[in-house]
Amino acid sequence: MIRIRLGTRGLGNVRFAVSPVGSAKDLLRLVGFSPGTLTPPWRTRATDALSRHRLGLLAVVGGGGPLGYAPDFLRPEPPGFLTDIDTALHQIATTPRERVRYELTEAVNGHSWDPGSSHPPPRQLLRALDRGEDHFAHRLADEMARFWHEALEPSWPAVRARLEADVAARASEIARCGLAETLNRLAPNLEWRDGELVVHLRTGGIHQLTLDADAVILTPSVFVDWALFCAGEPPGAPAPRTPLIVYPAGQVDCRPAAREHPLIGATRLKLLAELSQPRSTTELARRLYLSPATVSYHLQLLHRAGLVTRTRRSRQVLYQRLGAAAPGPG
Repeated sequence: MIRIRLGTRGLGNVRFAVSPVGSAKDLLRLVGFSPGTLTPPWRTRATDALSRHRLGLLAVVGGGGPLGYAPDFLRPEPPGFLTDIDTALHQIATTPRERVRYELTEAVNGHSWDPGSSHPPPRQLLRALDRGEDHFAHRLADEMARFWHEALEPSWPAVRARLEADVAARASEIARCGLAETLNRLAPNLEWRDGELVVHLRTGGIHQLTLDADAVILTPSVFVDWALFCAGEPPGAPAPRTPLIVYPAGQVDCRPAAREHPLIGATRLKLLAELSQPRSTTELARRLYLSPATVSYHLQLLHRAGLVTRTRRSRQVLYQRLGAAAPGPG
């Protein structure tokens, strides 16, 4: 069980973020520990990327060490709501040496708060460490870049739209129900109680950690079904990070009733109804007897809210309603 104690300041600094490299790490974790839960296209694409590009170190480290632990520096702290992949890869490559050393000690010897859980270290990990922490971080960043471009980038627009739509739905939920209730609905093993954010772990009572935090970062993922705790360490850890919790992205309903969503009015409901297939602004204006300027205005709002996707085809920009199903590779 992980308990994060948040005072008034910490509660006010709870924020959401969408992480492309975090999604890649979640995919790696499933490949390493539960490949059967992935759909065949995702499993094939991820395993092919690891084998074709010989990303053995990433598979060993990113897939998880003892008790499923993988170093947190592979999921850098998002500086904003959406961090581009190049920034995140630079963060990995420039991880401070002492932080790399600390986290790899965790991976080799078990968690510092559970020192009795040591496991034999993977030989490939030890061989890579022989050249030092800086080389190790740069090599992992390079392998993560190749994995990202091969396995996840082709589907990232759909995955990103799903994640942004989830965050938009959570923001609406906070406005209706409050932050505490929204936190309790994020994942079955996550709860807010008595001023603490509690993460119940599948390992049961093995891990016990209580942290005092001034902030928490919440990031959705299409590759998890339970909340995962990342970063946030006992006092004295080098280069301490903000506690980060990965939670399962919900199945976002993109056509809520008008009374349930502050963005949706009669005109936007009609637009969403027309967007079961890709359509241009001009076509929508013709079908709904509206001016192109009016249609464009409403589409921009729906796109910013994550309710529609936008793609360019030749000289046309086409919009389509975001489906509720999990995006697949393609």
